[in-house]
Amino acid sequence: KTAEAELRSRAAQIASELARSHAGKDFCVAEVPDADGKLLQAVADALKPKFSGPIFLVGAANGSVALVASVPKEMTSKFQANKLIEQIAPIVGGKGGGRPDNARGAGKDASKIAEALEHARTLVAS
Repeated sequence: KTAEAELRSRAAQIASELARSHAGKDFCVAEVPDADGKLLQAVADALKPKFSGPIFLVGAANGSVALVASVPKEMTSKFQANKLIEQIAPIVGGKGGGRPDNARGAGKDASKIAEALEHARTLVAS
């Protein structure tokens, strides 16, 4: 199995678990344990068809915190992924950016992941 195929299959597995645990919600804000930015992006891509609203994922691997936000294109006039990352990344001691429909960030303070998730939930649910 290539690394890419392995990444996609692991991402699909995580995505289906998150879809189950967030059933009935139109958005997903979650931590993915032991995940780097590449895996988080793959999970977000796998989640897109399952949620009509924003997706925000955070994970920590190798002492670094990764953040990924995805917003459906039809929502970007009201809510932007890059703005979400710009507001959340400083909480974990980092920064990031991207496009209104997809953005990534990174930080160094994994002890603040719960706080970052809480803040993201508040922003996404409003």
